[in-house]
Amino acid sequence: MTLDLLIRNGTVVDGSGMPRFRSDVGIKNGRIVEVGRIRAPAHQTLDAEGLIVAPGFIDGHTHMDAQVAWDPIGSCSCWHGVTTVLMGNCGFALAPCREADREWYARCLEAVEDIPTDAMLAGIDWNWETFPEYFNNVERLPKAMNHGTYIGHSALRMYVMGSRALAETATEDDLKQMGQAVREALKAGAIGFSTSMASTHITPDGGPVASRIADWTELDFLAGQMAELNTGIFQIGPDVSSGEAQRVFLDRLQKVALDTGRPVMFGTISTRQGADPNPWRYQLDYIDDTVAKGGRMFGQTTTKSINAVFSFKSYLPFDNLVAWKDVRALPHEDQKRRLADPEVRRQLVAAEANMRPRTDEFQGGGAATTNPMKPDYENIFAMQGVDWKDPTVAQLSQSKGQHPVETMIDLVLDNDDQIF
Repeated sequence: MTLDLLIRNGTVVDGSGMPRFRSDVGIKNGRIVEVGRIRAPAHQTLDAEGLIVAPGFIDGHTHMDAQVAWDPIGSCSCWHGVTTVLMGNCGFALAPCREADREWYARCLEAVEDIPTDAMLAGIDWNWETFPEYFNNVERLPKAMNHGTYIGHSALRMYVMGSRALAETATEDDLKQMGQAVREALKAGAIGFSTSMASTHITPDGGPVASRIADWTELDFLAGQMAELNTGIFQIGPDVSSGEAQRVFLDRLQKVALDTGRPVMFGTISTRQGADPNPWRYQLDYIDDTVAKGGRMFGQTTTKSINAVFSFKSYLPFDNLVAWKDVRALPHEDQKRRLADPEVRRQLVAAEANMRPRTDEFQGGGAATTNPMKPDYENIFAMQGVDWKDPTVAQLSQSKGQHPVETMIDLVLDNDDQIF
């Protein structure tokens, strides 16, 4: 047999949990057909000496719902070996959606996930209303990766209830319509139903997103649709606003897992913010307890801390201050001229004193940019490379004998692409 592709001399990490091992990998007709010391000829041979050979990674938590419309390769996920992404997490989705609500959906994604509304409105050929129509559109688009998606609760609630979704408990008729839409989505190919109770998930107006208005009766009913069809994952953004809130949330989530029998997935987010936060081990013990009782539950986490990224071209921590708004509304070149003006700089530096003082409030998501607290300059790094030896703004300002805000202004004037 002549192989299509032979990868020689690589170090294989196969995802099974076994230790890595040195091996060749043979591929025929798009499938791995042989692993070991391979002597068969091949149409193409790659030397993987010193490299890892592994299956593509599955990124279980993305918000590529819009990006898939204009980025066929799925950057930058594809650059890190990701071959499958799951979209529509935490209830944020672009379907179902009525034509009149498109901009609102886009603005909600911007408020929480920092995806520019203008980019979405310009880059999406919005040719759907229902979830099956959106799913079919994604299927038709050119893609270098596999894409799966949840039906998102906030989108679904807005579709069925309109503006009432942001303030009211669902009626029996609302539940019936939402339940039918969940069933239609699952039959069309949705991987499950997603929602959020995270206090950091807010609308552009600063209020809670639609899913946070729902009560547990509504969640039980919608998760029950998956149980009846015996398919789908229940994914949820957790409430970690305080240790007590998280404990109450997790206790109730366990009931969903046990009652429905469906796999439950949530973010195992640990923080030192908020009142009486729980240690990270608490969540792992809780998952073990749920599984021991017969539930299926999985935690999602990251390999690094969750950070807000600021830059001159996107957001700076001061953008919502009155003195800064007029400057930041200008074209970039005009902004730079204003930032270089000593009198304007004096006003901008002085405005920082009016920011909210730092507290132990748990803050993340869109609130980091839409309603920021006074920056902790000891924890804001002026990114200079990939070796993680970047100085803090506090260190730089102290060395220059100037206010941290002025230091940040100097940095962005020297480099349009400076990231913090």
